[in-house]
Amino acid sequence: MGTPLRVWLLRALVLVVLALVFMAYQNPHLAVDLANRVWACF
Repeated sequence: MGTPLRVWLLRALVLVVLALVFMAYQNPHLAVDLANRVWACF
């Protein structure tokens, strides 16, 4: 697959991205805005 260091860095990057997404959804205005944007596509 890859070197152990590369695998560890990839996992750390995924965790950071997931944490940022989780923090973004803590703002209710963002969640409503995204839902409205998705709904506007239909």
